[in-house]
Formats: sequence, C-alpha cells, structure tokens
Amino acid sequence: MKGRERSLKALDLNEPDRVPITELSIDLTHLEKIYGETTSVKDAFKSDVQSFSDRRIEKLRLDMKVECYRKLGFDLITCSPSPPDDYRSKRNEDGTIIDELGRILIYDARCKTWIPYRSIFNTPEDFERYEFPEAQAPGRTFAIEYVSEKVGEELLVAGVIRDPFASVWEMFTPINFVRWMYYEPRIIDEAMKRLTEFNVKIIELLVDYGAELIISTGDYCEKKGTMVPVRFFKEKVFPNLRKQVNAAHRKGVKFIKHTDGNINPILEELSGIVDGLHSLDPSAGVDIGSVKEKYGDKLVLMGNVSVDTLSRGSREDVVRETKECIRKASPGGGHILSSSNSWYTDAKLENCLTMVEIGKRYGKYPISI
Repeated sequence: MKGRERSLKALDLNEPDRVPITELSIDLTHLEKIYGETTSVKDAFKSDVQSFSDRRIEKLRLDMKVECYRKLGFDLITCSPSPPDDYRSKRNEDGTIIDELGRILIYDARCKTWIPYRSIFNTPEDFERYEFPEAQAPGRTFAIEYVSEKVGEELLVAGVIRDPFASVWEMFTPINFVRWMYYEPRIIDEAMKRLTEFNVKIIELLVDYGAELIISTGDYCEKKGTMVPVRFFKEKVFPNLRKQVNAAHRKGVKFIKHTDGNINPILEELSGIVDGLHSLDPSAGVDIGSVKEKYGDKLVLMGNVSVDTLSRGSREDVVRETKECIRKASPGGGHILSSSNSWYTDAKLENCLTMVEIGKRYGKYPISI
C-alpha cells in the first residue's frame, strides 16, 4: 500500500496495512543530514535568499524535502502556500526583515530559519493603516503544484495554513494582543476576521492544486492550559475556526488542527469542529489513549511521541514511548504516527529515526503490542 492510500484510510478512521508516519516539519539541520550536504543545498538555505521569491531556490528546497520524506518512508508530506511571484520583504538596518503580516523576523543561524522577533504594529492605528496581503496573488500555488506533481500517487499532500489566532498573536506580540483583547477588542476581532477570510481563500487554492488534507498550525495552549481565557476561544476563535473547517469540507477534504500544550479545557469544543488533532502534547498532560477512548470514533489523532524524549531520551526511551503510542492510539485506525510537534534542531536525529523504525515494525495491522 502506498503512502497516499495508507493516509487516506487513516483519515477515514479505518485501518490501513500499517499506521501512517509523517512529521509536520523537519528542521534544516536534520534535513541536511538525511539528504546529504551538497553545495546546492547550502546555497538554497542561505539566509539572504529566504526573504524574497526565487522559484529556482524554492524548487531546490522542495526537492530536498520530498527526497527526505521519501528516504524516511513517510506517507504524508506537508506543503505551505508560496509567497507571491513578486514578493520581497523589507530589510531593516539591523538585519531583521518584515514579512507579509507585519511581523519583524530575525534570522536564527543555529536553526537556519526566520523567527518572529518584534512587530510593526505598536498602536491600533498601525493596524488600521495596514494593507493586508492578497491570498490569490499570482504565485501562491507554486509549491503545492510542484510538490503534488512530484509525488503523484505516492504520498498524500497536506496543505498547511497558519491559524488566525496564532498569526494575530505574533503580529501584535503577546503583550499587545492581551492588552487590546480587553481594551481594543475591535482590532483583535477585525484582524482575526481578515485572516480567516485570507485562510478560506488559501484553503480553496491549496485543495484546487493538489492538497487532500488541510492542517492548521499555531498553538492555542501552553502547559497549564489555554493561552487566553477559554471564553475567548468559544466566542472569538472557534467561530473563525469553523469557517475554515467548512471551507475545507466544501472542497471535500478534512481539517486537522495542531496545537501544543494542555488542550483538555477546550477538547470537547474542538472535537465538535475539526476532523483531527495534532500534537496531543504528552509533556502537557494530554494522554492520547484517553483522547482515543473518548473521541476515536470521530477524530483523527496525529502524534504523539514526545519531543522531549526525542531530544533528551535514550533509544530505549524512544522505543518504549513509540510502542506505547501505537498501542493506545492505533487500534481501529484513525491514527497517524508523528512526534508531538516536529523534528526541531535540538531533537537527536538518531532518536527521530528510531521512532520511524519502531513505527514501521510495530504499527502493522492488526496491532498486536
């Protein structure tokens, strides 16, 4: 059974020949080791070419990702929308850049990526004057078209979007987000509304050009619970989330929500909106077995080998935790094995590869561990 078929079976809450395996993302430090360092790879990931559209460079990056996912024997590959054809970020004198959403990003040389640093939105008026990016700008579908054609029927392609709550949290910075949530709620409402409209258009584009699943990234929770009061999620976040899920459903695909942290306070509400959940963060007290028992008849579960174990544990720890994850979540189908977040730079690659090895060995149906 090929990865695409295997993944589709799991998404339909059925048992394929074995549990599908994937990762939302793999940091460049690991991709280079899996792929093998070459001059072209190094050129493709220089920081000074990540802030503007260059389709030749983008192809090199996508080729590298596809080849690594193939080498790992993954069943599903993720793909985000591309920047527009004419995209060029503003570069500041201190070396930071400003992206399409007004986030000021700084380059992390160790992880070889840009990360949120500050924001151009210091007052509500800054947002009111801001011109939002165009979702349907020429070039948005470059990556999804390229990856879909490259993998064909081999892997399932999942289109990735960024949750409006997370985007606004980063656009405004956490301090301003919380302040304006109470004192300028219209600004928060309008930003989330516009980003939801943006995402609905992106979802339609991604599916039209090859995506067979939508995954929404961006956290709702941290270790102790939700990042803002539960009431805010019920009144503001979930109505917008539902609009995005409905957009995916109109296109005939399912919608999986990623969030780290302790989702237990909002798990019941989420289960009535999305088709699946990713992370199910064990380090925050989320037990994938309990979620499976209660919601396994309607939710696809994606996870949840702890990234803490992948970064600090031994091989034996990874073997034990991966087997336990399969034992709890895989019977009956509807489970996609992955880490509880991603293969980030601090994770030990040998541990990540062990998770895949054990998943393939013990994830064969019927599950017998």
